[in-house]
Amino acid sequence: MNIEQCVSSLSMPLPEDIMKRKWAGDLDGAVKAIDLRLQQPLPEMLRARLVCEKERIRRLPTQYPYDRAQALAKLSELIGQDVSEAEFERLELAGWVDFIYIGGEKRYFVRFHRSMLKNGALAHLTGQAKNPAHAYLDPMIEEIMEKGEAKRRITLKASLYVDKEAFVPGEYLAHLPLPIEDAQQSDVRLLDGDPDGLGDAHAQARTMYWRRTLDAWRTFDATYSYVSHIRYADPLGRPAPDAPLYPACAAPCEEDLGEHGAYMRFTPYLRQLAAEITAGETGDVMKAWRIYEFVTTKVTYSFVRDYFQLDNQGEYCAVNLKGDCGLQALLFILLCRISGIPARWQSGMSIDEHYAGSHDWAQFYLPGWGWLFADPSYGGSAYRAGSEKRHRFYFGNLDPMRMAANRMYQAELTPPKTQLRVDPFDNQSGEIERIGAPLPFTMRQLDCDVALLACQRL
Repeated sequence: MNIEQCVSSLSMPLPEDIMKRKWAGDLDGAVKAIDLRLQQPLPEMLRARLVCEKERIRRLPTQYPYDRAQALAKLSELIGQDVSEAEFERLELAGWVDFIYIGGEKRYFVRFHRSMLKNGALAHLTGQAKNPAHAYLDPMIEEIMEKGEAKRRITLKASLYVDKEAFVPGEYLAHLPLPIEDAQQSDVRLLDGDPDGLGDAHAQARTMYWRRTLDAWRTFDATYSYVSHIRYADPLGRPAPDAPLYPACAAPCEEDLGEHGAYMRFTPYLRQLAAEITAGETGDVMKAWRIYEFVTTKVTYSFVRDYFQLDNQGEYCAVNLKGDCGLQALLFILLCRISGIPARWQSGMSIDEHYAGSHDWAQFYLPGWGWLFADPSYGGSAYRAGSEKRHRFYFGNLDPMRMAANRMYQAELTPPKTQLRVDPFDNQSGEIERIGAPLPFTMRQLDCDVALLACQRL
């Protein structure tokens, strides 16, 4: 199987009868129809699409584990009070509750309730009030604005493993994200661990990897440190500097303005949307700001099913006006590129004193300033909280508490996998495959734990 072609085939639709069966909840019938088609001579890309869809259908039920009663109970438990059937129905009709049909029954998304708590959709039930202050981020933002920079040496310990219930002895290939050398990030040091190799420091998606024959379950562990150095940018309020803030960044290239793969597509809707958002603006600074404003104020943060399950992720975000950090960053990049502004992907982790978890953001290029950052997810959170300063800060800047492992969406891993990845598009939590296994692991069969060991102010 050509994995790259399989993923790229997601740019094309399914045969209509198979699509009808899938979204009607007849997953078994959809798989049988796919198997029947695959016995026939088919165009190569159509064959790849059907193979890919069969794997998507296999994974889909794992993301929708709750029936109606369980979903209602989960929501009530989360907010600490009973939610009525009528209120649940209202939330569902308003588009806040993600569901699909499986075998004639509604099944609910594993994190639907946490999305609503995060984005404020439950404020009328919980009594949540806007609080513009952020005890962790605001002091760092003040430091960056006052001093013009913030610099930290961050030490993390990461562990990647297959759930014990999913482990089978055999030969394993594991990839654990490793910091890239780019823009704000440098001096990466592996302090502990036994990987078989480290990816190139300037790889599009950097990992350390293990290829081991395992008789017993184990974790793949590494401790590393790196320097994160943020330089303050205020493109809305200041003229461009004499030299780019991040001179180590490669100059913009054709790829930073173009379409790519199954996900980075300039659809008619996105072209019209970009024109509508930037109407009347002639300079890149204000065009990029209008795009950032749209994504941060019109798109609601929402956890979504695995990216592997979404056909056109940027347009999905723009049509549904909801999405997580990755979909928001991707939409920002697409709209910038359509508007003639070079834009790139960055992703890895965000870190605070209690948590280190997967996160995505964007880079965009402005004449004079060079490559700057935009974090629509953090910016949108600031907007909803009523913090104008923090909202504006994340247009041009990041806080230093990030680990960037990727500079491109849908970048290949080295060494390449032989099976479909858990996430074919992003590389935040790592990948594991058992060589020769008939089926790849799903996202719910792997775990990645990351702990902050030290953060030194430089």
